[in-house]
Amino acid sequence: MSRGEEKSALRRRMRALRDAIDDAERRQASEAIARRVMALSAWGRARSRLLFRSVGSEVLTDRLIADTLKARAELILPRVKGPEEPMAFHLVRDLEQDLEPGFAGIQEPIADRCPERSIYDLDFVLVPGLAFDRRGGRLGYGGGYFDYVLNLRTDLVESGSVVAVAYSTQIVERVPLEGWDVEVPLIATENELIDMRKRSV
Repeated sequence: MSRGEEKSALRRRMRALRDAIDDAERRQASEAIARRVMALSAWGRARSRLLFRSVGSEVLTDRLIADTLKARAELILPRVKGPEEPMAFHLVRDLEQDLEPGFAGIQEPIADRCPERSIYDLDFVLVPGLAFDRRGGRLGYGGGYFDYVLNLRTDLVESGSVVAVAYSTQIVERVPLEGWDVEVPLIATENELIDMRKRSV
């Protein structure tokens, strides 16, 4: 089995596993995950936070978005411009007025209403995914959008200002990685904070 086939098979398995989590458990776990993220020093000092709107069975990010707006930090949400283009990043001030259904039905910023920000303006990145391992390996959805961000902002990776969120059932023994994949430094689940920076060398 090729690396690509291995990734595809793992995506199918992990999506089914995540979809099987019931709504009450999802809400409870997401709340615990949000508390772990908000306890991080990197979260507290960040003035420009790239978050994402949850879709399907993803970890719910509503609490993190609300905390960002309340803290008067900049809420930056991504917008997918096209399959071969990197994401655009937009400042969102009003969730009711500034968003519309975009790529894959995800609520995305309306470009005409939301000022665009540079990837270099970001000082915190919240990362989604389907599967993770304890070395920081991440299996995304196959578009490479967040890999692009992490490859350009290795400073945020190295400083622990990149945090992946996942249910504990999404942690696997090994994620197959390719040359462009970037390991994440922190993974917040409902049960623990996995910190790759504390690994013994």
